[in-house]
Amino acid sequence: MSTKNYTKIRFSASDAALVLIDQQSGVMQLVHDYSPAELRNNVVGLAKLGKVFTLPTVVTSSSDQGPNGPIIPELLSMFPGAPLIRRTTGTISAWDYPEFVAAIDSFESKTTKAVQKAS
Repeated sequence: MSTKNYTKIRFSASDAALVLIDQQSGVMQLVHDYSPAELRNNVVGLAKLGKVFTLPTVVTSSSDQGPNGPIIPELLSMFPGAPLIRRTTGTISAWDYPEFVAAIDSFESKTTKAVQKAS
């Protein structure tokens, strides 16, 4: 594939963010494409890449006191200073939760602004 005529702006570490949504122990049990251990390892691997590139990060969960379970502890220990948005009002979409939107807005990058406009 030729990229000669590619006119879109490519992602880079300077205009990207790591957004970890609903990476919870209970939710991981419901995924059937991978074993829970493989999914967990993939999520932790992605998070480690975010650390390597020092991406601004936000972590959010949905009803983590209920059946969805807590956020996996590896993420919490890897990003102790990242915004942690615990959605508890039955809000399914993180974009409908004002605290999540505010955390994304705080990154002030072109990429995250483009993601917001597209969704």
